[in-house]
Amino acid sequence: MWEAALYLVLFVAAFAFVRTRPAVALGIALGAWLVCYLVSVEFDVRVVALAPALGLVSFLAGRHAKDPRATAIALTIAEIAGVVVALTQRGGSDTALAVTSGIGVLGVVPWAFGRFRRQFAELREVGWEHASLLERDADNARNAERARLAGEMHDLVGHELARSALLVGALELEPTLTAQQREAAKTARASVTAAAERLADVMQVLRADEDEPVATIEEVVARSGLDVELTNGRKTAIDGIIARTVHRVAAEALTNVIKHAPGAKVTVSLSANLELRITNGPAPKTQAVGSGKGLVGLAERVALVGGWFEAGPSDDGGFEVRAKLPERPRARTMPTHVRRERTEEEIRKSAKRTVLITSVVCVGIAIGVPGYMVFDAATSVLTPQQFERAEIGQEEDALDLPLRTRVDNPLGVTAPPGSECRYYSTHPNPFDGNRHDLHQLCFRNDRLVSKEWLARRSG
Repeated sequence: MWEAALYLVLFVAAFAFVRTRPAVALGIALGAWLVCYLVSVEFDVRVVALAPALGLVSFLAGRHAKDPRATAIALTIAEIAGVVVALTQRGGSDTALAVTSGIGVLGVVPWAFGRFRRQFAELREVGWEHASLLERDADNARNAERARLAGEMHDLVGHELARSALLVGALELEPTLTAQQREAAKTARASVTAAAERLADVMQVLRADEDEPVATIEEVVARSGLDVELTNGRKTAIDGIIARTVHRVAAEALTNVIKHAPGAKVTVSLSANLELRITNGPAPKTQAVGSGKGLVGLAERVALVGGWFEAGPSDDGGFEVRAKLPERPRARTMPTHVRRERTEEEIRKSAKRTVLITSVVCVGIAIGVPGYMVFDAATSVLTPQQFERAEIGQEEDALDLPLRTRVDNPLGVTAPPGSECRYYSTHPNPFDGNRHDLHQLCFRNDRLVSKEWLARRSG
C-alpha cells in the first residue's frame, strides 16, 4: 500500500507541475515508472497501471513546453539511465530492450503528439488573430474614408458658405434696404462666416495627422531632458506617417526611461534604413509600476504601418526598445500573413516529425523485439544431450557449451554458496510453450558444482 501511495503522490505532483514545469513533471513520471518496472523486471499490474498516467504526462509535457529541448533531454536521460541500470543490475539486455520499448511507446510517442498539438493550437490562434486584424483594418479603412469624405464635404460646404457670405455681404450694401433689413443682413453674414470658421477648425482636427508639424528625433531627445547619446544616420527626408511613428516610439521609450530607470545611461540611434533603437543601462530599482499599455500601444502603432517592434531586457541588465520601419506605410496584414505562413510551415514539419517518430518507434519495437528474442534464444541453446553429458566436477573448458548465455537471468533462484551460475536456452524457438525454460550451470573455481533444469512455463 505504501508503494502504491508513493506512486500516486509522484504522479499527482507530475500533473500539478506539467503546465509550468513540463520537463520536471516528465522527469518525475519517467522516474516513477522506471523504478516500478526495474524493481520487479516484469510488466505486472503496477507497471501496467502506471503506463496510461505516464503516457498522459508525456503528452501534456510536449503540449505545454515552449522549448522542446528540456523535455527531450528528460526523455534521453531516462532512456540512458534505464538501460544502464538494466544492463548492470537488473536482468541484462532483455530488460534494457523492454525499458527502451516502454519509454518509446509511453514517453516519446505521446510527447511527439503533444508537440504537434501545440503547433496546431498556435496555428489556430494565428488564424483568429488574423481575422481580428482584418476586422480592425476594415475599421481603419472606413475611418480613413470617412475622414477623406469629411474633407471633401468641407471643401464643398466651405465653398457654398463662402459664396453665401459673399452674397449676403453684397445684399448688406444694397442702398434700397432699410436700416432694419441692413442689420439683419449683417447678422446673417456674421453667422455664415462663423459657421465657415468652425467647419475649418473641425477639419483641422480631422486632418491633424497630415497637417501638424512633426518633431525630429533631435527635438524629441532635447525635450526629454535626459543625457542621451544620439546617433542619427538618416540624412534624407522621412515619410510623414513614418516620421510620426518614429516620434511616437522615441518619446514613449524616453518617458519610460524617466519613470523606471532614472539616471541610467541612454543611447538613441536611428539608422539610414529606419531602424530605431533606444537602450538604457541598468539603474536602481524604483517604485514606479507600469501598466504595460505603453509598449503594447507602440507595438500596435508600428505594426499599423507595416514595421516590426521588440522590447525587452538587455544582456547588461538594462532595457532596449527596437523598431524597424518601412520607407512607406504598408498594409497591416503583411506581418500576420508572414507569421501565418511560418506557423503553417512549422505545423507541417511537426506533423512529419510526429509521424516519423511514431513510425520509427513502432517499427523498431515490431522488428527489434522479436528479432532480438530469436537471436538471444538461438545463439544460447544448450541442447538436452549437452546438458546430460555435463557431469559434476568437470572443468569448464572440458564442457561443450554455447558461446553465449541467456540474458534473462531469473530472479529469486538460489545457487550453491560461492558459485557463479550461467543460464542457457533449452529451445531455439523463443515463441513456443517452453520458451521460458532455462538450463542452469553453476561453477566454483572453474568446475561444475551444480546443474539444474529450470521449468518456467508459467512465466
